[in-house]
Amino acid sequence: MRYMAAVFGFAILSVNIFAQQLDNIKNEKPFTFHGNVGLNLIGYSASGMELRSDPFRAVIMANAIVSVYGINMPFSFRFSDKKTDYSQPFNQFGISPSYKWITLHAGYRNVTFSNFTLGGHGFIGGGVELNPGRFRFGAVYGRFKRSTGLYESESDTIQSFDRKGFAVKLGVGSKKNFFDLVMLNIKDDSLSLAHKPNRYFSPEQNVVAGFNSFFTLSKTLTFEAEFATSLYTTNASIPGIGNTESEPILKKVDKFIVINESSELTTASRSSLNYKGKAFSMKAEYRRIDPKYKSMGAYYFNDDVENFTLAPSFPLFKRKLYIRGSIGKQHDNLRKTKRVTTMRTISSANVSFNPSSVFGIDLNYSNYSNNQKAGRMPVIDTAKLYQTTSNLSITPRLMFLKTKTNHMILLMYSRSGLNDKNAKTAELSESTATILNLNYNLNFNETLVGLIFGLNHTTLQNVAGSNKVSGLTAGASKGWLKGALYAGFSSSIMRSNYNDEKGWIYNNSLNCTYQINNHHSVRLSMYQTRQNYPAGSINQDFNEFKGDLSYVYTF
Repeated sequence: MRYMAAVFGFAILSVNIFAQQLDNIKNEKPFTFHGNVGLNLIGYSASGMELRSDPFRAVIMANAIVSVYGINMPFSFRFSDKKTDYSQPFNQFGISPSYKWITLHAGYRNVTFSNFTLGGHGFIGGGVELNPGRFRFGAVYGRFKRSTGLYESESDTIQSFDRKGFAVKLGVGSKKNFFDLVMLNIKDDSLSLAHKPNRYFSPEQNVVAGFNSFFTLSKTLTFEAEFATSLYTTNASIPGIGNTESEPILKKVDKFIVINESSELTTASRSSLNYKGKAFSMKAEYRRIDPKYKSMGAYYFNDDVENFTLAPSFPLFKRKLYIRGSIGKQHDNLRKTKRVTTMRTISSANVSFNPSSVFGIDLNYSNYSNNQKAGRMPVIDTAKLYQTTSNLSITPRLMFLKTKTNHMILLMYSRSGLNDKNAKTAELSESTATILNLNYNLNFNETLVGLIFGLNHTTLQNVAGSNKVSGLTAGASKGWLKGALYAGFSSSIMRSNYNDEKGWIYNNSLNCTYQINNHHSVRLSMYQTRQNYPAGSINQDFNEFKGDLSYVYTF
């Protein structure tokens, strides 16, 4: 009990508070507390294979939300006989209260000024955003995700710098029309280490400057553009570029960022023109990101890429037919430093036809091709990448919704494949996969009885051979006490044929749920998988079982 009390107290003190509109606080309840506590008993057994879980586990879970004048403070924990897991770091406390045109940030926050500068990276600190009329201002300061590395060798203890910095946004406009200038400056504190920086691990610094804009040109046409340039120094501990006394500009820059042989200047840009009418929509987007472009205010960029994309969409026949598509060209090696340049053509199409409430069909097609041309060196034919990956799926459906019964028939066909147009490598890389599923659902509304029948077939062919799996699935469910008590069972039998080596795969599942009242519920789930192959087969015979009994109390 002392342990549980400590966990509960720790959770209360370490919460994540969501944004609150202070001008509406008078309409909120002073205090609310709700959530749930659950107990799971899990059993597992297997024969003919290595165990993938413990034979028995007990898990206690709790989720709760404390609300004070509309400010939500959620917390949760998961305790088992092996370890204790928390669904969120309890030491991450943050709040972003707002009043009219003022928003404050304090604690652990995620703020976005633009995608290429401060783009949602988590930090602990403070900030403010002001939007009085046409004026747009934002500023944050804090500690960002720490940089980690090794001390003197790969076997030594990992250490980390404190990474601190700020970002500022200054702009004019509104949500429909705005232009913002953004600057970010983040660096590692070399004095935060117990040891001096070394060749394995050194402090870094990053200064990013750019703009973000959005303009509404008409009722149907909008334009957005974004640009940033990033000066990233990967080792701020080595000497700078030299004497800056004779260079006034460098002297000013040297005051807030170290520029040396490890510094690299890169850019990133994005722009799009969007048309949205009643009968037709179109988006044209251009994106270019230099190799090694990074910002300490964002997590990840797909760099060394330039692409242009067109994405039209339009409805027909009073919106019963809807067509969407996209096509784009992409290539890398922007600085001509790679041995080869890879070019990609990306296209996709989606057609959805719903002539009535009874019948509908969806068609999806995508095609991605990769081709290479010479970069710094000629392309060798035997190693040249020239491939096309395509995928086609067709999903027709029938639905008959009546007072006493509901019928649904769903057919799904999917075929995907990789076509290698290089005859030297095609034999080892080409593959195709075909999936065909037919499902029928029947529900009796008054008796709460449901029936499921299904046929399925999968074929996979590649250099390793051919693998075919065919079978059927059947299941039934029943509800009692106006749906408070529910039980369902399903079973499938599959015939596997891997390179003419045949076997059987069986899957069975049972699920029961009883909602006793608004506070108490019980659930039982059992799963069994069995695989049988002839003696001497390379495939393994095994039998696996898992059971899960859970109880949840809601308050």
